[in-house]
Order: sequence, then structure tokens, then C-alpha cells
Amino acid sequence: MYVLTCITPRTLRELISEGLKTMVIKSAHNINTLLKTTVNEPIFITSRSEDDITRETEGVIAVVKNMSLYNNRQSLDNDEYEITTARVQFELINVAKVKDITRSVEDKRLNVDIDRVTYYRIS
Repeated sequence: MYVLTCITPRTLRELISEGLKTMVIKSAHNINTLLKTTVNEPIFITSRSEDDITRETEGVIAVVKNMSLYNNRQSLDNDEYEITTARVQFELINVAKVKDITRSVEDKRLNVDIDRVTYYRIS
């Protein structure tokens, strides 16, 4: 299962309490993960950074219900740059902990095996 990282604890709490949450994702590593993710595919979401994920890292499993990607061009002092942003709606499946971690050889994306848990504490 692929991983979205560095999601704020407040956002995770909202997803857990409401069961459905639309997020605006701008982080390049999370955008790369979402580009290979399809609607109705489960994904592991955590507030930890990619480098800090270990066995027992807590997060949630959610299904991608809706996703749209768009590019914004912004100018600053006559220089232009483009930002890719994803608007993604997630539906909560369960809270979980990381059981095992692997990294995709072809695209270096983080992949985790998870265990569902019956409790959750967001720090």
C-alpha cells in the first residue's frame, strides 16, 4: 500500500471523526504518489515524514473517492513557476500501524504493509 506523508495531525483527526475528508495536497512527493494511485484504491496516510516512518508508525487507511489534479501558474518578480496541486477526497477505512516497509525499485515510492488497530492516538 502506498503512503501519503506529512499530513497534519488536525487533518487526520478530522478524517477519523468525520469519516470523509477532502484534502488539498501540494507536496511533490505526495503528488508523485497520487499520480499512480487510482480512485477506490486504499492508501496509508500518516503525519510522519517519509524518513521517519518505521515499524509501528501510526496512521489511517483511507480509500481515494475522488481526485483531481491541476496546475497553477504564478508569477513572482517576472519569473514564472508552476505548482501542481491535487484535490483528493478520502473515505476512512480504519486506523492502522506499519508492519513492514519497502521501497519501489522503479520509482522509489514508499510502500507499507499495515496492521489494522482498534484504537488510535494522534500526537
